[in-house]
Amino acid sequence: MITTPGRKTSTAATTPTGGIEGPAEGATNSEVVATRGRVRLLHYMPTTNRSLRVPILFVYALINRYYILDIQPDRSVVRKYLDRGLDAYIIDWGYPRRVDRYERIEDYIEYIDEFVDLIRERSGSESVNLHGYCIGGTFCAIYSAMYPEKVNSLVIQAAPIDFSTNAGVLNIWAKHIDADKVVDTLGNVPASFLNTSFLLVSPARLLIDKYVNFYENAADENYVQSFMRMERWIFQSPDLTGEFYREFIKDFYQKNKLVKNEFKMGASTVDLQKITSPLLVIVANDDNLVTPDSTTPILELASSKDRELLRFGGGHIGMSVSPSAHKKLWSQAAEWVATRSA
Repeated sequence: MITTPGRKTSTAATTPTGGIEGPAEGATNSEVVATRGRVRLLHYMPTTNRSLRVPILFVYALINRYYILDIQPDRSVVRKYLDRGLDAYIIDWGYPRRVDRYERIEDYIEYIDEFVDLIRERSGSESVNLHGYCIGGTFCAIYSAMYPEKVNSLVIQAAPIDFSTNAGVLNIWAKHIDADKVVDTLGNVPASFLNTSFLLVSPARLLIDKYVNFYENAADENYVQSFMRMERWIFQSPDLTGEFYREFIKDFYQKNKLVKNEFKMGASTVDLQKITSPLLVIVANDDNLVTPDSTTPILELASSKDRELLRFGGGHIGMSVSPSAHKKLWSQAAEWVATRSA
């Protein structure tokens, strides 16, 4: 059951953490407007007097933390939407406990639905815009197929949809993982296990080159502060609930059920053709975690008549935090959503 706090709580820290200037969880002021167990719904404070009718809900992945979309003021995806007049919310999935190990994809879709209904009630809008990043984008695609009447527009950012590709190392590994053994042994899947896997995708770049670059730029205070914010974000990773991991690996990576129209939630089959809202797909050409050919098939699978593809020349994380992305990409995306939210 969702609970709403009796008083407003800002999530923007005002003191440095570990010598890093700036907020510990995002750069933009927000308040917790609802909680369900460990999961929180945050509402961002507006940055402009222009207010569009339809709000937007950001849904990030379960791996790492939501505030990558609001890492610092000049590199905040959230702020681009706020500055365009959109009323913005985001889900913080929190840190799963042992008792949460049985949560599956269906449970996460239920979280989204309860928060969507609360946002609709708060805003008076019949529907919301959804922006899903990585696994959060997979969730948003599923949700939009299950509840198309509640979705005004859908933004899919670097989200795995078609798992048949072998273009990325993770796709190849995941097809051979014994998910049953991992979950039956560990319960929830530890963040350290996941982080090691991601580092091994590109070990020379992530374990050597990155720190050489840091050493070479150690005299640049802005570079150091940005670097340390990213390091803190990377190593604040939550564990994954065990049954979600089992289901995601077996049903998606190994059986590709979502694209094959075989994935069920309860008695209902998730049919991506039932997505009818305007659809914006954003991919990074150099993404080696979720390669573009895993994301772009949703453009053909959905029934949306209004659909568009934006490409960025960087990687999976760089598309959210790099200066080049914030020069053009996110202004384009915010404008696309805003024109469909008046």
